[in-house]
Amino acid sequence: MARTLTIAAILALAITGASASALYSTTPQVDGKVYIEGTCSKTLTGGADSIKVNWSDFTESADTIAIKLCFHKDKTVDRPWRKFKDNINKNKQCWQTAKLAKFLKEGIGYSSSGSELIELPMNTAPSTYSVQVLSQAGGTYKQWGDSKTYTQTADKCAHVTTAIYENQPSTLVGTQAFFTVFSIIVLIVSYAYDRSRN
Repeated sequence: MARTLTIAAILALAITGASASALYSTTPQVDGKVYIEGTCSKTLTGGADSIKVNWSDFTESADTIAIKLCFHKDKTVDRPWRKFKDNINKNKQCWQTAKLAKFLKEGIGYSSSGSELIELPMNTAPSTYSVQVLSQAGGTYKQWGDSKTYTQTADKCAHVTTAIYENQPSTLVGTQAFFTVFSIIVLIVSYAYDRSRN
């Protein structure tokens, strides 16, 4: 029985990969070298706007870069479902969409310094976010950096604010309001009519 459990544990580790247990605390951090370009004073809309993520000084050799969108600290207070976890793959602060996507974009070719233009997904929750850049080699995280440690300037941002993509035309909103009020009036009239007959 013990041998079966040991084999099952080894297989589980092999299937999930080495980065499944990668920790922020043991993975080298690139401090203050990740930022979002040119969106500091704008509120962006998921499905309509893009962000340009910049990074530099990733010194350890890697194969790819992955980018996460993470809830800003003030957007996690009193929200246990957005709790920080030291395990990189289980950190719920960085699961920002309805599908709980772990990465905003992954598979970007590695470079120690670079930038990537990324369209915000339609289902991005309206909130304030920082971006996290992770370098990977052979399924293992080599380094990471977060824009929340960046000192914000007028055109280089530490965070981005998003809003809901509102794709309903104003005529449809007006029609919905009319029929809502109309249905309430019909309800009241029919109730009064039924009461008067009894």
